Amino acid sequence: MSRGASRIASLLAMLSALAACGGIVGVPPPAESWPSPPQEMAREPVRYPEIRLNVPAFIASDPEAQRFLLLRQLVEAGLVTPEEAGTRRAANIGALLPFSAPPPAAGLSRPVALRDIADRLSRLSVPVAGQPASVRQAERDFLMDTLLPAEPLLRAPPARQEKEALATGRRRAEDLGRLGLLEHDEFQREMAAIVAAERTLANAPPPPPPPPKKKPRKKPPVPDGGVPGATKPGDIPGGVQPFNPKGTLGLHLLSMASPTTTDKAVEALKKEFPELAPLEFKAVKTDIPDLGTTYRLMAGPLSGADAETLCRALRGKGQSCAIANY
Repeated sequence: MSRGASRIASLLAMLSALAACGGIVGVPPPAESWPSPPQEMAREPVRYPEIRLNVPAFIASDPEAQRFLLLRQLVEAGLVTPEEAGTRRAANIGALLPFSAPPPAAGLSRPVALRDIADRLSRLSVPVAGQPASVRQAERDFLMDTLLPAEPLLRAPPARQEKEALATGRRRAEDLGRLGLLEHDEFQREMAAIVAAERTLANAPPPPPPPPKKKPRKKPPVPDGGVPGATKPGDIPGGVQPFNPKGTLGLHLLSMASPTTTDKAVEALKKEFPELAPLEFKAVKTDIPDLGTTYRLMAGPLSGADAETLCRALRGKGQSCAIANY
């Protein structure tokens, strides 16, 4: 090998060595010389407490019993302490024992999203980075009070002491006892209260019969010579007197025991019924069998049509009136 070729070979060897060490700018080192990238640590999935929410068919339409069932399952899952569960249960035990315990919180009979509450309580039990514990606790307390409030502000009305309600309560107590939501002594106390209420109902006197329906009043017959709606006999002493429709007509307004009261009666009638003001008044002596002598106060004279119209208007205002000859 010539001296020139030897120098070139030495130079190439030196360049290769420098390139391998990254010593030459712009010349990348061989791929095998790069360090391996760090391996990412695989994160384990967050495990939340599992809450089994199995609602038996016989309480599928009983939201109150379902609430207590979820409370028990929350205790079993470790999300609620037995002490807290006992406090909330005692405050609302009237929902399970309506005839032997004070009424529970109002609104427990409304359906509630039990699955959503259970899932959210499960997630709140695991701390989250950056979320204050007080925020999680506040939301948890809200959900628990939605389920069964520890200190009810409003109470439901007492249970109805009726035959049908007591029969339903008896069957329900047996179902809740079978499900384990009632203790033995609680079940016995509720059944004793139901039996006592049933005995009281059985010994109670029967309710009074409803009042008889009022029969519609029949309209009195129209007297001979009268007009429809004429005053019935007895409203005016002697009743409605027959009259000649072809003669001069007037209105029989009232009867008096003496003619001395005529002026006062006329003044009172004109004041109460201004439509009588243009008419003339007179007291007509009349002898009535079984009643003796009376004085009929008459107003007129009027034509047949005017007498009928005015008399009907006065009767509509509560004033006795009958058409008679004037």
